[in-house]
Amino acid sequence: MGIQGGSVLFGLLLILAVFCHSGHSLQCYDCPNPTADCKTAVNCSSGFDVCLITKAGLRVYNRCWKSENCDFNNISTHLKENELTYNCCKKDLCNFNEHFGNDTFLKALKDEKLQGLKTRQPGKKSASLS
Repeated sequence: MGIQGGSVLFGLLLILAVFCHSGHSLQCYDCPNPTADCKTAVNCSSGFDVCLITKAGLRVYNRCWKSENCDFNNISTHLKENELTYNCCKKDLCNFNEHFGNDTFLKALKDEKLQGLKTRQPGKKSASLS
């Protein structure tokens, strides 16, 4: 095989590598309706790069989310909730409800897994709880 044949083979292998790339997609708990016990794990679609868990009263939302939209206004508008606590995280299945259980919620505020947890009420600025 000459130089030209080697170049062609290299080119084909490069194209094959690009098309066969099996990039990792983030896995999150994602339930269509608010539930205290979401156990539906999904591979997030392209562009959804964080997992979201939100508590609004007794309702708990678990979703795949975009980090650029991980702020009170976007979440509140999308979920149609005026008062909520939320956390966006980047590890597989990191948005489990244990963080928002009645007894464990206050303990979880100190948990390093919840760095960046935020809460906001109408008329108040968002406050970081970590």
